[in-house]
Amino acid sequence: MKTKIVQMPYGREFLYIRIPAKNFQKIYTFKEPLGLKDEKKEIEISLRSPIKKHSLSSIIDSKDRVSILISDITRPVPSNKIVPAILNSLEDIPGKNIIGVIATGLHRSNTKQELKTMLGHDVLKKIKVVNHDAFDKEKLAYVGNTSRGTELEINKLVRNSDKIIATGYIEPHEFAGFTGGRKSILPGVSGSNAINYNHRLENLDHPKAKIGILEGNPIHEDMVEAAKMANVDFIVNVVLNSKKEITKVVAGDMIKAHQEGISFYKKYAQVRIDEPTDIIVTSSGFPLDINFYQAVKSIIAAEPFVVEGGTIILLAKCEKGFGGDMFYKWMTSFSSPADIIKKIQRKGYRADIDHCYLLARILEKKDIIVVSKQQSLQDIKDSLLKVTSSIEKAISYTLNKKGKNSKIAFLPYATHFVPKF
Repeated sequence: MKTKIVQMPYGREFLYIRIPAKNFQKIYTFKEPLGLKDEKKEIEISLRSPIKKHSLSSIIDSKDRVSILISDITRPVPSNKIVPAILNSLEDIPGKNIIGVIATGLHRSNTKQELKTMLGHDVLKKIKVVNHDAFDKEKLAYVGNTSRGTELEINKLVRNSDKIIATGYIEPHEFAGFTGGRKSILPGVSGSNAINYNHRLENLDHPKAKIGILEGNPIHEDMVEAAKMANVDFIVNVVLNSKKEITKVVAGDMIKAHQEGISFYKKYAQVRIDEPTDIIVTSSGFPLDINFYQAVKSIIAAEPFVVEGGTIILLAKCEKGFGGDMFYKWMTSFSSPADIIKKIQRKGYRADIDHCYLLARILEKKDIIVVSKQQSLQDIKDSLLKVTSSIEKAISYTLNKKGKNSKIAFLPYATHFVPKF
């Protein structure tokens, strides 16, 4: 029997998957942009000649208190390249006037070792770096209410800064359209109430709150308004390829620079879905499968590529387990997606269970199998979704259930794609 072998990212490694050739439909790919030859130089140029802004060094006074907003460990942002370049550009500013704030949103705090990995020893010697805590009311400052009713509180250190520099990366986002730009404020350094309200069911259920959509997206538009209210002065965002190389640096005005980065991204990553498949195998690799909460993004990204009643097979190493006690509790307490949705609608919604809700909506229409050796995932009930440690077992089970002639497509680096219908 003829077979086809496909390579898929899994954690920090790759899995090689062999399937019958008759079942193979396609591998979704796009011609990725090459990594920049000199990343450091390109970042420095972007700081000197930003988009719709004067150079970074010229807009900051030597007496200014400066906040640099930095993505947390769950994001593949090359902060160890971006932040040193910013600090070099601000060499006339005393280190005591600059603070790095890890824009955790509702995520856990990053450990000292993680901060060292993310930023490097030299950065931690030059400036103080703190984790944002969305739940600590004493460390939040009220900014105002957005026109959509979000009561915006942000990190007090950020609020009391004279200048705010937001860093991050740009890729598709499951309900905000794209990452980067305004997201450093909301959810990045906002209070839990603001995040919950921005992510509320009314917004998540909106037809425009989808991957790759910004115009008319209520979640995105609320985030933009919040970032403007917080007075973000400058952003430095990058676009990465699957090797985590920087392919584009955009810096300057929060709106214009972010939009230029998105336009660059779309040229490469927008793919047309002509024929949804019966079965899709998807993954994104580290750090987007560092835990199950993050890995769910690959399921959401793959959902448009598979037919109604089809199967999504997720490869996710999940070396850090589930990714939050609340997410674990919800995902192991229910035996059907309908039960999850009913309880959320009855008891009220919180942003830290957003992926429970999004996953449940998909499970109402499609089957999901997770391939992972992470033992804690075995606590999920089979009647909700299946977990196995073997991709071979997952494919065999699915073909037996869906039919021996079912077609299988592959979506590596799932979160990189922008679907076009």
